[in-house]
Amino acid sequence: MPRGKAGTGRPRPIFKGLNIALSGTFRDQWTDTNISRWVNLRAGTFSWRMNEDVTHLVCTKEEFDKKGPRVKAALARAYKKDKRCYIVSLDWLEDSLHETKRLPEDEFSHVATLKALKNKARLEKKIAKGVEEEDRAVNQNFYRVYFDPTDFFEYNITLARDDEEMGITGERYVVKLYESNALPHLYHVGVRYYKSKKDTMPKLHRLTETPGDFQREYESFKRFFEIKVGYPWDERLVRGVGSLGAKFFSYQPPTGGKPVGWVPQEYIPKEPTAPREAEDNNGSESMPSDQPALTLNSGITHEEEPTTSSQEGRKRNSQHNASGES
Repeated sequence: MPRGKAGTGRPRPIFKGLNIALSGTFRDQWTDTNISRWVNLRAGTFSWRMNEDVTHLVCTKEEFDKKGPRVKAALARAYKKDKRCYIVSLDWLEDSLHETKRLPEDEFSHVATLKALKNKARLEKKIAKGVEEEDRAVNQNFYRVYFDPTDFFEYNITLARDDEEMGITGERYVVKLYESNALPHLYHVGVRYYKSKKDTMPKLHRLTETPGDFQREYESFKRFFEIKVGYPWDERLVRGVGSLGAKFFSYQPPTGGKPVGWVPQEYIPKEPTAPREAEDNNGSESMPSDQPALTLNSGITHEEEPTTSSQEGRKRNSQHNASGES
């Protein structure tokens, strides 16, 4: 048996100032009588009844789960700075006796264990919710954002709207057309909705339940765009940036020579030609230039809609370059 000061013959006073009570039936030699004697020998006080002076309630898990009168009384003081009551397992008492020192209660606390279980349950619920939301979106481990083979435009667009009257800024949809990594390619349209600029938890959903071929998902992408913006996707370069009204979102096409994606020929805006200038002071006019007007999208002629093969895009580019050289 551990001793206190040399020659005293008494155990160390590891429970000095503590008042310990029990709740439940314990195993083997851990009877109320034995525990009372061991606590008293170490300068502690053992209470046969639960009262305001009890600092530690040694409790079985079964009694804690039942929330009997003693446990309820201890729980009422579990977080108080004054008159706090710890609710601990028998392991705290046994290990403290073995180590001959008062061990930290948190490692043996039924309350801390319950809190950890609740936190774990909340985390599992959050993970489950995340998995559910991810199921509604597109698994990016198996899909990548689709690039237009005609000019390598990335089908990742943002539709934005500000409602000044409602005080909402930064409301937006982020729309992506995905292509599967595996062959044959499958396609899916994923949408993230942000209610405001400060929204960090967007709502996720897919426009169709299952992936499909390119044409179906491309039409789905265009249909969503038209519903939210108010005009067809093919007309995006000639419509301008502003929205058509409070209920519609706006789309900003890429500028500065960046890829804009496939556009029908009739919707490619022509750049204005330079005005004719006087060639000399006799009033003669310069001849019109033989060079064709430049178009957007790096001069690519859009005669067909985008396909799933980058080779076809390169083929169109080479045909265009060959015609330009002739």
